[in-house]
Amino acid sequence: MGTSTSSRGPGSNTPLVPPWADTDGQGPGPTPPPQRFKEFRKSLGKFVSNGDRAELQNAVGRYAKSATGGSTVGPRRFGAMAHAGGALFDVLANLRDGISPVGLNLARLDGIDTDLAIEAIVQALVPSNGDADRIRAAMNEALSECLQGYDDFDFSRITDEMLIEVMLVYVRQCVFQQIVLDSRDALGKAEESGRIEEAERELLALVGAATETHMRPLLSGDMRVIDSTQIEQAQLQAIRDIWIEWEEYVA
Repeated sequence: MGTSTSSRGPGSNTPLVPPWADTDGQGPGPTPPPQRFKEFRKSLGKFVSNGDRAELQNAVGRYAKSATGGSTVGPRRFGAMAHAGGALFDVLANLRDGISPVGLNLARLDGIDTDLAIEAIVQALVPSNGDADRIRAAMNEALSECLQGYDDFDFSRITDEMLIEVMLVYVRQCVFQQIVLDSRDALGKAEESGRIEEAERELLALVGAATETHMRPLLSGDMRVIDSTQIEQAQLQAIRDIWIEWEEYVA
């Protein structure tokens, strides 16, 4: 899961919103406070070590409120990921309607092995920026999870519910992967064998539950009338609402 990342994560003096994630043009945000990740990583390490659910909630609370700049700034860190998520939605919606998306050969995709189709879609959509690894991992997981059981890629099987599920999993994975990246070695603080994997599963479940609560209501109605820009905005709104919920854990 989260241990697949190859980076040690950002330091306290890195911008709250890096240049490539600044999709709204509001800049890097305020000057980050010194040691902004310290309390988040400390609480997460305690959770991994002792399994105390309260420490997990405290960790994500510290993450939202302090480490990422709060609900007014933190969700902006996901600007590039949300933009890519909008592109993913657009491609799947177009494929369902028989429209060949830019950069993808419609005829080549229909009926091919699902894994190969996923690879082609992800390859076409992942941008060249500092979030490429997380975007790639999130897209792969979202498509693989929602297309599980389909040997061949069939456009006709793309439904509104599948589009919703793809976006829910995508956002869940983006947030989860970013938390893991920012945690540095906090997830490695376990004495018992298997505890790290168990802690990651619990963190992923917490993120998934919050995503389900805050994003699904934003995706109600006919998905055919929703465009990529609206999906991008829905992702950022859901993350903002998640941050507001998590901030209350340490209020």
